[in-house]
Amino acid sequence: MLKSHVGKIVCIYEVLFQDIVSALPQLEPSLKMDLKTLRHTATSRGIHLFVVDLPSLGKHFDRCLARGKFSPIDLPLTRIGKSDVRLPIFLRGLWQLVFGSDGCLRDDYMVEAIIFLRQVFYMMKKLPLPFSQTALRTAVRSMVAEDSDLPMPERFWTVDNPASCMLRLSLPGFARSRWYKQKVAADCSYEPVSVVLDLLDQVSLKVSSALGPYRPEEWSFRHGPGAISQKSGPVDKYHWYNWSDRLESVYPIAACGFHSLSAWAGTAHIFRESEYTPYSRLVAVPKTYEKPRLIAAEPSEHQWCQQNSWHYFKTRSILTWIGGFVRFNDQTLNQQLCRSGSKDGTLCTIDLSSASDRVSCHAVGNFLRCNLTLLNALRASRTYWLKQDLDKDLPNMLELRKFSTMGSANTFPVESLLFLSIALAVVLSNRGLKCTVKNIESLEGQVAVFGDDIIVPNDCRELLQKTLEVLDFKVNESKSFSEGFFRESCGLDCYRGVDVTPVYVRCLAADKPESISSLVDTANNFYSLFYLRVSRYLESTLPKQIATVAVDSGQFGIHSRLGTRAYRYRYNTNLFREEARILGLSSVQTRTDRTGNDEALHQYFTEAPEPTTSWEQGVQLRPQLKMSLRWVAIHELTNSK
Repeated sequence: MLKSHVGKIVCIYEVLFQDIVSALPQLEPSLKMDLKTLRHTATSRGIHLFVVDLPSLGKHFDRCLARGKFSPIDLPLTRIGKSDVRLPIFLRGLWQLVFGSDGCLRDDYMVEAIIFLRQVFYMMKKLPLPFSQTALRTAVRSMVAEDSDLPMPERFWTVDNPASCMLRLSLPGFARSRWYKQKVAADCSYEPVSVVLDLLDQVSLKVSSALGPYRPEEWSFRHGPGAISQKSGPVDKYHWYNWSDRLESVYPIAACGFHSLSAWAGTAHIFRESEYTPYSRLVAVPKTYEKPRLIAAEPSEHQWCQQNSWHYFKTRSILTWIGGFVRFNDQTLNQQLCRSGSKDGTLCTIDLSSASDRVSCHAVGNFLRCNLTLLNALRASRTYWLKQDLDKDLPNMLELRKFSTMGSANTFPVESLLFLSIALAVVLSNRGLKCTVKNIESLEGQVAVFGDDIIVPNDCRELLQKTLEVLDFKVNESKSFSEGFFRESCGLDCYRGVDVTPVYVRCLAADKPESISSLVDTANNFYSLFYLRVSRYLESTLPKQIATVAVDSGQFGIHSRLGTRAYRYRYNTNLFREEARILGLSSVQTRTDRTGNDEALHQYFTEAPEPTTSWEQGVQLRPQLKMSLRWVAIHELTNSK
């Protein structure tokens, strides 16, 4: 299968090079040789060339662009040769439009050459190929090793109902934490971090005050879209398999797990084990060819309660000053500052490595120790036992030190707010400002956080990295930029304010509705950037019934600025209009496992459908795309009005 992929990928690269030649005809002879080199290397390197080697070369190019000088590296297709030109032979024509023969960035660099180089390097980076068992084992063992490096959680995180007075002793704050003080004392370069940790305690207090007390009854309960740990496949999430005493201490099942007390009173089938310990289940999903993404399926009752606190985080954050720095459902703030930072170099973009796996309970406890209602809820819904069967050489059950895994609804908001507080404390310390809400608000437009994507002023980069290291985090150097004028954050790559983000090919075969939709989107993305031959080639792999539509029509089809085309035409005598027969895309939502008991009523009250909606009870499966031919008015293919 991978060999057939290589043939299709080479064909796409052939038309991509033709598009580059159309823009830069003077490079045609050298690009023909480059394409020949690519074909030859593909026969020996295979799929690895496109999904590993070229993206690695792209990362090196980005770093050279940021530093303003090319540096040699030992990667495929980077041979320099014996000439005086200190640039790779492969794509040298494009390299020379960016860097001089001495390797230094040209004053008259061509931004189009930067875009073309990054397109060649990254085009296949996100192709969803199956990962190997070796890659899976490496990822699992890396996760376990990172978890073992974290401090042991305090007893607070595992008991059913801890005393709040003991919490003040076990979680004294970042500045007084023995774990962090030992790290600072072990390396003299960490000495400035002591001031940051003191400010971090103050910023944490401001964040807790802004969020306010957490009361579960004020927020909505619901289930997330992910799987649950108790069972695989479609399952009725409104049936509780158990409800631990720890969860009961904050989320009483009578008030939080049922739509009424009478429904709770009649649940003799609910089995409550006093010794019940919930666990999550580790699953692997494709991410890159080299590394899968590890996600933990949460217990159904934990997922239910975590969505309640997630609603609290989203609502309270946007209503306070926190919303000026982090927006949980909107990446545009980070993207705007990323573009701004690439123009003048005053802002840097920081990316963390395995961020969610390094958020320790110790850090979260010290961060939210002044908001006991929220911290108690996070403790109650935290799943600290992980069941795994992906690596037979590791224990089947792992007791986690980290706060939570990917799969928990609390992971993203908690880590985002924690990183925001760290970034604010670093900037306040670097600027010599007191921790006041006014001073914090004055940093809007200079600090932004989305998950583990952090943006801070460039002069704070070194101090931020040292602080993160003390707090057990690790900066991903290959995706963090503070030098020069290249920046990347939240899917946007910019150089001096120009968007240089490549188009990614995420599918090669149009064999089902999902892949057809993906290829249409990819072809349209190439068309929007004037890679016309690539777009036309991808169009040739699609069913002939897909229409050609105007760019702003809003209809499903291949975009064009030169006119429209449909499968068939007719004149509708009933509606007195000309119509076109096109292949349309629709989403089909199905439900299964209908029970017809009180659980159905609970689901109805939770989803709260409109009175006019035809509602059905059952497990809502993931939407399935469906394609069918339909008649539409011709004018709908030409504009969006």
